[in-house]
Amino acid sequence: MFQFEDSSYLYLAGLGIGLALLFFFNRRSQRKKLAKLGQFKQLYQQINLQSKLTKRIRQSLLIIAFIALSIALANPQLGAKKETVKREAIDLILALDISNSMMAEDLSPNRLSRAKKLGIDLVNKLKGNRIGLILFAGNAYVQMPLTTDYGAFNTFLNAAKPELASTQGTEFAPLLQLADQTFIKESQTTKVLLIITDGESHDEAGLQAADQFADTDFKIYTVGIGTEDGAYVPYAVNGRTDFKRDEEGNFVISKINLNYLAELSNRGGGQLFPYTGDKGLSQIIADKLNSLEKMEMEQRIYTDYYSYFQYFLALAILLLSIEFILRNRKSKLENHQEHETY
Repeated sequence: MFQFEDSSYLYLAGLGIGLALLFFFNRRSQRKKLAKLGQFKQLYQQINLQSKLTKRIRQSLLIIAFIALSIALANPQLGAKKETVKREAIDLILALDISNSMMAEDLSPNRLSRAKKLGIDLVNKLKGNRIGLILFAGNAYVQMPLTTDYGAFNTFLNAAKPELASTQGTEFAPLLQLADQTFIKESQTTKVLLIITDGESHDEAGLQAADQFADTDFKIYTVGIGTEDGAYVPYAVNGRTDFKRDEEGNFVISKINLNYLAELSNRGGGQLFPYTGDKGLSQIIADKLNSLEKMEMEQRIYTDYYSYFQYFLALAILLLSIEFILRNRKSKLENHQEHETY
């Protein structure tokens, strides 16, 4: 099994790719502007081609080195040894709200980013249990069935965004029905649905569904993410940011609905965990879930991994060394040209 030890560093690699694209389109724009001024080839002959080529090579080397270093920090790993182990565990499905209201910025940078960070911290504390992922808004979608592949789970969780929901809103009844279908019926382990949401709903059908599935099928825990003061809900319009408005054109303030979430988790035999930025909340939730009754189960898991960060680190060092040599070579050439001028 392939995984990254810490996939959060891959965002740096994405930044490097973005810089490469920016340089590419900038060059293209310059070529078009030069072409409009006259004969392109003649203009190029008046420019120090070697100097420009060296500059582009150096830029490319720096970008590729940056990407390689980012991958090295993420530490790509390959499973080396797989064993069958017996563990006491629960089956946990994490349900993440991806409705537009989760982009509200009463928690910095926004509710959804905080929710994903909380989810990853929690999963890292619950390794050994089977964990699944459902995304929901106006409807619910299984992103990953129950698994012990925590690296893949974190990747799917990090990629969650409102655009993945075909229907907006916050509906809990479809979520609970899908969770019931996703849990493995034959499994005798304790089943837990953990919902991370701002709870901006008055869905009576969700409460009725909680009554239906409580205790006999799975327990429902909720994490209410947001503040009671609330915030405006941003969205992009033609490249600029606007905020959600009601039918009369007034800005809509999204506020957390803790009363509803408390009722939902109470009917589901679980508990509400309000979240307003507490870094220790993931440990509190993990301790609570670990205290639930567990069943012994056999799992085939990788117990040892080979790390490959050193290859990407060596590549980054090599490319940076080449760039350093080219930079010094250029400096010496420029100094030589200055002496000749005098």
